[in-house]
Amino acid sequence: MPRPRKLPAPDTQVHSQTLALEDFLTFRLGALSNALQTQVTRHYIAPASPVGLTEWRLMGQIQRHGELHASALSRLSLMDKAQISRALQPLIDRGWVLRRADPQHARRHLLQLSEAGQALFDEVLSRARPYQAALLNALTADERAMLDRILDKLGRASQALDQGLDS
Repeated sequence: MPRPRKLPAPDTQVHSQTLALEDFLTFRLGALSNALQTQVTRHYIAPASPVGLTEWRLMGQIQRHGELHASALSRLSLMDKAQISRALQPLIDRGWVLRRADPQHARRHLLQLSEAGQALFDEVLSRARPYQAALLNALTADERAMLDRILDKLGRASQALDQGLDS
C-alpha cells in the first residue's frame, strides 16, 4: 500500500494551536454556503415549487447543457450517481424532466427538461436573479473579480491536494 504523501507545511501565520473551528476556511465557506442556500430555498424556490435546492440545481444543469446522461450530470453537479438518481426521480415523476433511452447506448438514458420543467426553472430563476444581483452588489466590480479569482485558485488548490492525497 502506498504511503500517504505529506501535505505542505501550513503557513505559520495561519496555523495556530488555538485556531478555532470558526477560523477554518472550510467552516466559514460552509456556513456562508448553508446560509445562502437556506435563503434561496426559502424565498425563491419553495414559494414557486415543491422542489428543493438540489433538484433545482440539477434542472439548472440540464437546462444549461441540454440533453445529457446522468453520468454527465453527476460530473457537472459534483454529486455522486446515487444522489443524482434520488434527486431526479421526483422530477421525472412530476413530468419536469424527461428520460428516454439513448439510441447509441442501450443501458443509458438521456435527460432533458420538459416544457413544464423549463417553465418552472424560468419562474424560479426570475425570482432568484434579483437576490443574486443584490448579493453581488455588496461587492465592488474589483472585489467580484477578485472573489472569482480567489474561488478559482482555491478550487485548483483543493483539486491538487485531493490528487496528492489519492496518490
